[in-house]
Amino acid sequence: MNKKTRLLWLISFVGLANLFSIFCLVSSAKAGQYQHCYLVQKTRTVEDAGYHPNAYDNGYREGAESMRKQEPYQPRTATGEFSRGFDDGYYSRPYTGQKNTVPNRKETYETSQCRTYYYNDKDPINKILDNVLDDFQRDLRRDWNQ
Repeated sequence: MNKKTRLLWLISFVGLANLFSIFCLVSSAKAGQYQHCYLVQKTRTVEDAGYHPNAYDNGYREGAESMRKQEPYQPRTATGEFSRGFDDGYYSRPYTGQKNTVPNRKETYETSQCRTYYYNDKDPINKILDNVLDDFQRDLRRDWNQ
């Protein structure tokens, strides 16, 4: 059993324990639905506006486009390679390419994700728990594959 499978089983067990405690201990829960929230780790790409790997190209293209539209020159708020590329494109200077690059970096962060599960409150509790747990595990697998 690999780490991912063990973690999935652990999370499933915790989810089942939460479901069981909610169904047994909370009598004011709304009949017919259950909402479960859990932490999810996500990743985003952060790029430096002036020095990302395509900054000069983007600036050059935007500068040339501004010149074609005959827009008055306005300095860019993004500095560095983007600004240099914009100036070169705007003033029709030769394309010189990017000289300095700050690589994009990945940041991970945690956020909560909530799912609402519906059930028939006339069914026996075992069937309800099984159905909700199946839905929870399906959603968890879907989250792992994103």
